[in-house]
Amino acid sequence: MTQQWGGPPPQWPPPQWPQPGQWPAPAGQPSGQIPAPGTFSPAPQRAYPPYPAPGSFYQPPRRPNPLRGLLFAAFLAIGVVIFAISVLSWLSEDVSAQDYPDGTSSATAWPTGADAPDDEPATAPGTTDEGVDAPDRHPSELPTPDTYAEATTWLQKNPVYRQAPAIPTDCALPEIDMTRASSAALEKHLNDLTACLVKVWKPPLAAAGFELPRPPVNVYNGAVTTKCGKLDDINAVYCSADQQIYYSRQLWKIFPTDQQRDRFVVETVLAHEFGHTIQARTGILISSMAWEQRAEEKDDSSAANVYSRRLEVQADCFSGMFSHAVAASSGLSGDELTNLREVIYNLGDDVLTGQASYDGDHGSGKARKTWFSTGQSATSMGACNTYTASEKAVR
Repeated sequence: MTQQWGGPPPQWPPPQWPQPGQWPAPAGQPSGQIPAPGTFSPAPQRAYPPYPAPGSFYQPPRRPNPLRGLLFAAFLAIGVVIFAISVLSWLSEDVSAQDYPDGTSSATAWPTGADAPDDEPATAPGTTDEGVDAPDRHPSELPTPDTYAEATTWLQKNPVYRQAPAIPTDCALPEIDMTRASSAALEKHLNDLTACLVKVWKPPLAAAGFELPRPPVNVYNGAVTTKCGKLDDINAVYCSADQQIYYSRQLWKIFPTDQQRDRFVVETVLAHEFGHTIQARTGILISSMAWEQRAEEKDDSSAANVYSRRLEVQADCFSGMFSHAVAASSGLSGDELTNLREVIYNLGDDVLTGQASYDGDHGSGKARKTWFSTGQSATSMGACNTYTASEKAVR
């Protein structure tokens, strides 16, 4: 889902949110530099936008089963694109070939409080008794890189990759029937789930020098307007404009009938969205979107898709790692964990479109399943570093 940005940095969230179509034209910045704040114009939308514009809901070509297409559409909306595009106005350093994520970078700057990574995780698996704060509707601002070189460093060598969540983590939730639960009951369940997610992810992020405010989850029934634009009545979105998650009461309808009551499916959806929270709070999200926007400015939608896929399959990996961390305390069986891999596989670009060579923005079923499975079997967050993986690995 697209987002709007206005006003000079570093105020967050911005005091005003321009409506679509109100962005001023570029002011003719020097070659290799990003336009200054207030003069930025977003790139034209692709024919198949990775995140729908406000009021739209993108669905790719589908196989005869319409439920798969709806499921894909729900995951497409994560609320990051225009936010990332706009913050590029802060990136002022000239771009050079060695700054790209597939090259080397001389940058050594890290997000505030973070140290340069080593090869081995700095934290060990185990249990944690740290308390969890209430949902935070006024979190601190997100880390933002100053240059493309710094963005590359944050993507490839982020200090969080040295860390490891506590596996197992003693955190279990009561089950919920998402097809029958009221909006209030579902919202309570999902907010309880964020407490569990924070319990898993806060210690490794803190060890890397990052904050992890607990994002509120807002359950809505019908179309709703947020700081990230208008959300359709079936959607699930992490909105970086206010650092909150929006979850449709009707989302259960997108799943095939035989999966609507399967264990941990709804939790896996939210864990994926929370994966974008992790990316946002560690500077990965905005850094990735900076390079995606750079590719779009060059009319290279294929390269832009690669950045989008790296972002998405990393969120899949974090979701898989969360299921690994809470499997024992939640009583998830091996068969249930395997079933979650198949759920992720069915969200692949190729599976949903029925086109084996489809150049999508979320990754093939094989790639998404592989990265989710990697998260389920790994301990170090570095196993989810999709930004040093080959393009084929995220295809």
